[in-house]
Amino acid sequence: MQDALEAQALGCTYITAGHVFETDCKKGLPGRGLDFLRNVCAAVDIPVYGIGGIDAANIALVRNAGAKGACLMSSLMQSDDVPGLLKSMEE
Repeated sequence: MQDALEAQALGCTYITAGHVFETDCKKGLPGRGLDFLRNVCAAVDIPVYGIGGIDAANIALVRNAGAKGACLMSSLMQSDDVPGLLKSMEE
């Protein structure tokens, strides 16, 4: 959380926080979880975007934790219908 506060103090206009859920990009490391994301979002006044293991099944949890949105990688690269996937993730 100190990194988030420092980023804000240095003038960042948004930050990413993660990795929220388990992801193949960080094999063997457990996700930091929604409480971590919730705490980061509460600590700063700039938009926070969750990153790590986020997909259509859990993006609502990320938003409900206070994040402005999410960063995606694997779910987009593996999708046969990227526009449809993104549509399914809209608020």
